[in-house]
Order: sequence, then structure tokens, then C-alpha cells
Amino acid sequence: MVANIEEPQTLHEAFGKEDGAQWREAWVSEVDSLARNNTWRLEVLLQGRQAIGCRWLFRRKEDGRYKARLVAKGYSHREGVDYTETFAPVAKFNSLRLLLALVAENDWELEGMDVKTAFLNSEVEETIYMEIPEGLDIEEAGPPTNQRMACRLIKSIYGLKQSPRAWYGKINRFFVDHGFQRSERDHSVYIHTIFKLILLRYVDDLVITAPSLEDVNWIRSLLHEEFEMTDLGPLTVFLGIEIRRNRQLCSLHVSQQQYIRTILDRFGMSTATTISTPADLHVRLTALPPDQSADIINPERYQSAVGSLMYAMIGTRPDIAFAVSAVSQYSTNPGPMHWTAVRRTFRYLGGTKALGLEYRGGYCGGYTDADWGSGEDRRSIAGYVFMINGAAIS
Repeated sequence: MVANIEEPQTLHEAFGKEDGAQWREAWVSEVDSLARNNTWRLEVLLQGRQAIGCRWLFRRKEDGRYKARLVAKGYSHREGVDYTETFAPVAKFNSLRLLLALVAENDWELEGMDVKTAFLNSEVEETIYMEIPEGLDIEEAGPPTNQRMACRLIKSIYGLKQSPRAWYGKINRFFVDHGFQRSERDHSVYIHTIFKLILLRYVDDLVITAPSLEDVNWIRSLLHEEFEMTDLGPLTVFLGIEIRRNRQLCSLHVSQQQYIRTILDRFGMSTATTISTPADLHVRLTALPPDQSADIINPERYQSAVGSLMYAMIGTRPDIAFAVSAVSQYSTNPGPMHWTAVRRTFRYLGGTKALGLEYRGGYCGGYTDADWGSGEDRRSIAGYVFMINGAAIS
């Protein structure tokens, strides 16, 4: 497990850290990928055109890998000029949990793969200019000139609004051309009936499962032929979800211990006294009176805290679903009462970090219920849970 370290914000900061050699190696690898994929062409910036900015992002992955990535500042794009359609599906967490439940029950192989610089595999249809990235000299990219030079993007770099859609079109065609059927319920799940393969995609992260390793190796070799791939081996971490298997018992346990530690540190709750329930049943949350404003509690910090709790909720912690649902209703104008409720959920997570979902046979079915109206508006609140192999999938 990777310790919670502070990631560098700039290229200069990355190279100056104690592990600067690792960050430099990751940066060089990214620069090489950009060059190999012919990501841009250096041109004179035409009069009347603007070049969007860019920056380097640095991340330490859960498995210890150092990653550097060049990201365009696509927020300055103009709809209809710089982009049109932007929507691109990603796998649903319900699909992931269902897949893991089936893996545990049937003792299937479970492998992970990562597409290196995935967006660079698709081309940009629009004419877009980007500033020359920090650390790269004009002389290195083309002949010197007194005119202002910019990078005319050829490939869909990270940060462009249309990049996820372009990449989805590319990878979708690849799977369909090789005999996969796309699920109509989740357009990022693909099934190959001949090889009995199920593949789940979340942007550039892939989960592959099949009854035998030979079937997994078939699609793995095809992916290596088409894209630059990283083999992750047996899947142990996916989107911050930690996966532990016991194949002898046909059990699989998922949790988010490291993620929970991270958000507890971020909001100063790592040393707070723990508590046994995520919400206080005797407290009814209400909106602030009209004469009070959100200045009492910072709304941005409140929204960030609720969003952090929500990611744990939709991942492996359905036990905090009601508590998160309640506090999320007051994100625009939170008060002390609401912040106390958020802190209570953090305190609960602090004492239950190891809790998660364990698929190990057992009940398959569902429960649903609703109250008769609660809160100030008296609207009913409904809830449901559906389980396979003894744990929730939805």
C-alpha cells in the first residue's frame, strides 16, 4: 500500500523532491509517448487564433507507479468552435460489483490492464492550438522563428473536452471488430461469448475476467498489438477499491481503506474520536433560516467533504448511503448542524476503515422500503439494496 504523500504541482517542484529521479523518469516517459504518437505539429500561430494553456500533472498510483501527464486547459474551449459532442460512457460501479460477485462465485481469472496515454490513440477533428509545454524548447520541436509558435494538436490530448468521446469511439470499434458484444445496460461492458470473456472499461483502466488464463491472454495480446499497454496482473486495486481474494474459499472482499485514510487526513479527521453509527437518529436536519447565509460554513469545503464521502458510498460503503443523502441536500447553504453531521460520518468511517463488501456465496435477492414522508417537505425517502452471493451490488 502506498503512503499518502503530497504530489508535486509543477515540473520544477517534481524534479526538486527527494524522489525527483522517479518523477523525472515518469516525465521523460510521457514526453516520449507524446513524440511517438505525433501528438502535435509546431506551427506559426495564425492571427486571430488563441492557443490554450497546458500543465503537467503528477500522480502516485496505488501500486507505487509514478505518473506524469500533460493536460490541456480545455475549460477555455468554445462550444461549436473547438468541440461539439463530449459525452462518453464509463463503467458503472454496479457493473463492477456484479462482475466481482460472479468472479468469486465461479472462481474466474481476474486481471487488470492499463492503456498508456489512452487519449493519444484518437485524432482531433477540429483545429486547436496549444501553448508549448513547460520543459520543451522551441528549438527541440522545430526551426527557430521570430513569430509566435504553438502546437497544433493532431491527437486528442488529455484535458480537451472531446477527448473522452474520441477515445471511447476508438476502443469501442476495437472490441466490436474482435467479436465482443457491448452490453445494452452498460456501454462500457463487453462480452465475448466464444472465449467467455467479460471486459469492463473505465476510461483507460480495464478489468478482464474469464474462466481460464488462456482466454485472458488472447485479448491481452491483441490489446498489446493495437495500443501501448501496462499489464497489472491479478487485479488488486481498481479506482481506489482494494480487492482481496481467497480462491480456496471462493470469496472476494472489496474495501477502500487507503482512500478513507486519505480523506480523513484531508479534512483533519484522522485523529477524531470514532463513533459506531454514521448518523444521529435523534437529529433532524433542516435548512438554515432565510436570514442566515452560507458564510457560517465554507460551502466549497462542505461540498468537497460530501463528495469525498459519496465516492466511498458508491464504491464499497452502502452503509453510509442514507447519511450522505441527508447531508447532500444542504450543500448550497450549509450550517453548523450540517457540518456536524458530515463530521459524524467521517468519525464513523474512521473506526470502520476495514469494512467493505465480501462476496462469498449466500443470499441473492433484494430489499426495498420507503417512509411515509419526512423532513420539512414531507416527501417520502425510498431505499433499496440488491445482493448477489451475500453482498450488495446495487
